Amino acid sequence: MGAEPFRIADEVRTTVEAAGAGLEVSLYAGDAQASTIVFLHEGLGSVAMWRDFPGRVAAATGCPVMVYSRRGYGRSAPRTESYDVDFMHYEALEVLPELLSSLAIKNPILFGHSDGGSIALIHAAAHSVAGVIVMAPHIFVELMGVASIAELCETVGDTDFFTRLGRYHDDPQHAFRGWNNIWLAPEFRAWNIEKEVSLITAPVLAIQGVSDQYGTIAQINGIAAGASGPVELLKLPDCGHSPHRDQTESVLEAARTFINGLGRPRMGEKLGNGRYLEDYAEGEVIISRSYKISKREIMTYAEAYDPQPIHIDENYASRGPFGDIIASGFQTISLAFRLFVETGYFDDGVSMGGPGMDEVRWLVPVYPGDVLTNHITVLETRPSKSKSDRGILRLGHELRNHKGETCTTGSTVTIVKIRPAG
Repeated sequence: MGAEPFRIADEVRTTVEAAGAGLEVSLYAGDAQASTIVFLHEGLGSVAMWRDFPGRVAAATGCPVMVYSRRGYGRSAPRTESYDVDFMHYEALEVLPELLSSLAIKNPILFGHSDGGSIALIHAAAHSVAGVIVMAPHIFVELMGVASIAELCETVGDTDFFTRLGRYHDDPQHAFRGWNNIWLAPEFRAWNIEKEVSLITAPVLAIQGVSDQYGTIAQINGIAAGASGPVELLKLPDCGHSPHRDQTESVLEAARTFINGLGRPRMGEKLGNGRYLEDYAEGEVIISRSYKISKREIMTYAEAYDPQPIHIDENYASRGPFGDIIASGFQTISLAFRLFVETGYFDDGVSMGGPGMDEVRWLVPVYPGDVLTNHITVLETRPSKSKSDRGILRLGHELRNHKGETCTTGSTVTIVKIRPAG
């Protein structure tokens, strides 16, 4: 039996004043205690061009959702002036904060597509957010993307392109020309937000279609390499510039999993008390904070416990199959478990030890400088049949690097206390 399709939440449309203009806003109700997901559209996008996707995300996650059209797009107030090179910075740092304040939205989850993804990243570098999801974002200008924009510009003249675009915008000419002209301007070639990305500490899910004609995988790889917080990557085959249309179900599932994981304790954020067996839910995902592994600790560990030359001899390793020293697999699975323990869930003596570890696999080498995050899934919670004060907790560990690759997997079995009665 297949997975149940994601339904669509109810929508309310309104107009909100921000930065001196009336902006078209669409709202979806959700859990009042949950972070609001804020959608930021692409260069030719609008509220309507998202179609039913925001409603499906609202239904899938239970979060409130806000979608808006930037000035000059959709049914928002018109705009006559051309765009400057810093137009995305202006939107992220001037317009969006005022709009969020007007709607009393604090600590949102930003969900941006293309230019909207870049706006989300710029905002997250300067303001508090719960998380960021970006699809086909730009962090620097690629010539292949510029060439695709120029090609589009040359092909629309003798078609019904603007008539079709008019279904989604009051001023389709401005919506297209404003975006097209600034991206093709020579001065825009130097546009780059890698510095801003380095300031992001919130969790990020970055999604890219392998067949995107406007940007390559280098864009999201750059986010993973540069961001200061944990980054998950989703690289979709048979997918172009609009993952939410080309691979809708995959994006919905990835977004739901990512959002459900937000707010889980991360390393360094201990709870102050441990979790008893009944505090875990099967299927729950716990995400650690990121950890950057150094060459020194790789070599120190290996010299003590796994002194193979690929771990301790740089000259030998440089001529070997990996091109550099790599971490011992035993070190990576130990690190994965450490990242879980440092959430604080085993504090206060709730852990009573365990009989072992199963199904350990070393899938991708871990190199010096890799930024690693453990994604822990609660596989099983089972009360003991013979001792009423304890039970079995089985966890699946998936240690991922900053490229989104899974390096090490394994499962642990731990005996955990059941909460005392009264």
